[in-house]
Amino acid sequence: MKTEAAEKKEKNTRQVKDLRYRLTASFILFAVILMAILWIFQSVFLDKYYELAMSRRCSKAVNSVASFYASKTDSISMQEFVEFLGQQSADNDLFIRIESPDGSYGISSTESSKMGRFPMMDNTRDLLHQARNMLKSSEKGYISFSTNSRMGDKTYVYAKHVQSESNNPVYVFAIATLTPLGPAVGILRSQLLIVTGVALIIGIFVARFTSKRLATPISNMEIQARELAKGNYDVHFEGGDYKELKDLAATLNQTAVDLKASDALQKDLIANVSHDLRTPLTMIKSYAEMIRDLSGDIPEKRDEHLGVIIQEADRLDDLVGDILTLSKMQAGVVEMEMEDFDIQEAGESVFSTYMVMEQEGFKLSFSPAAEKITVHGDRRKIQQVMSNLISNAIRYSRDVKEVSLGFEKSGGSVICSVCDKGIGIDEADQAKIWNRYQKASKQGVRSSQGTGLGLSIASEILEKHGATYGVESKPGEGSRFWFSMPVKNI
Repeated sequence: MKTEAAEKKEKNTRQVKDLRYRLTASFILFAVILMAILWIFQSVFLDKYYELAMSRRCSKAVNSVASFYASKTDSISMQEFVEFLGQQSADNDLFIRIESPDGSYGISSTESSKMGRFPMMDNTRDLLHQARNMLKSSEKGYISFSTNSRMGDKTYVYAKHVQSESNNPVYVFAIATLTPLGPAVGILRSQLLIVTGVALIIGIFVARFTSKRLATPISNMEIQARELAKGNYDVHFEGGDYKELKDLAATLNQTAVDLKASDALQKDLIANVSHDLRTPLTMIKSYAEMIRDLSGDIPEKRDEHLGVIIQEADRLDDLVGDILTLSKMQAGVVEMEMEDFDIQEAGESVFSTYMVMEQEGFKLSFSPAAEKITVHGDRRKIQQVMSNLISNAIRYSRDVKEVSLGFEKSGGSVICSVCDKGIGIDEADQAKIWNRYQKASKQGVRSSQGTGLGLSIASEILEKHGATYGVESKPGEGSRFWFSMPVKNI
């Protein structure tokens, strides 16, 4: 029987071959379609394109002669004008003539030494006569037509009536012979057949080479992605030679790192919540058994034990409440009651509730700004943020039990700071403490109180207000938690 590794290798090989086949077929199909389009244009539309190109040449040559005549007739010699007609004839392979409508004078490109390949044909006079008659009755000032000669050649004629304020009116004629393309098309088809064969052969090699460089990394990434979906976060994605695939591989590698960290955090959350649930439950059960077996008939002991049960039940209620609050906020089902309020007055109201901690040796100080500061937000939620930060500072204080709440106006914002001189936080852990159930207690012994969700709830509230926040801390020297909100101008 095949091993699992052998089956995966065989499956990967089949996927690579299948993808390479599809990519190669796509490249070859593209080459075939491209060559078919080229065949159609060369075989079907070549005559029409040739005729259209010659008509444009005639029109361009006539307009050039007309412009030259209108601008330089007074300052140029007859010989120079003749040479200009000859140059236009040679450049465009045309017969060109300019003459007066009454026939008193006329100049042809055949009179120039630069005439080119266009000879004076037998039917040229007839074509010119026909063009004159058509110009006389034309309202547009120009005419064009084509005729077939006895030899099978096609002739195209373009003529224009040129009128200038400073010069006499003239007729400008251009005649082009459209050489039959039958023999040329046959030669082109022979060449095109050779080009098509060579292009298809080159296309096959290029397609196979390119498809191999594309298919192998894509197939490998697909296999690694399946492993990632199964929970194997140690996979590594390789992007191959193309920038886009390298960028995709880098994104997937970062995703694997983030998923691994999220999975570790989730396991840590479950472990911590389970521990914090088990401890009060164990205490409640133990003291309930003590009331049943020992202190049920002793009022003093019974009341003491019931007090412990009530205290532990309150801890459970706090934990469940914090988890529920955080879940609602992250789900976006908590509505904010936005209003304008004095943030310092709100902070003082919260801070006053902690003054009782002075009985336990804490030194609490409140430092407001000199002026009233109004912000726009949910008063209760912002007070919850300040309460969480203050209780967090009290919880992690050690020998130096000093906690302060201060406000400072900076530009168009107000900065609220909560400072302590407690255990502090390592720089590497400062960004993590805002995550769910991530505690600074990993650096030291934490208090038995607290759910570990206070800072996470605070960060959710502040983000919903569009506020910035952070922490400045050194281990053993304490911490400064702060957040900043825009000041409401009234």
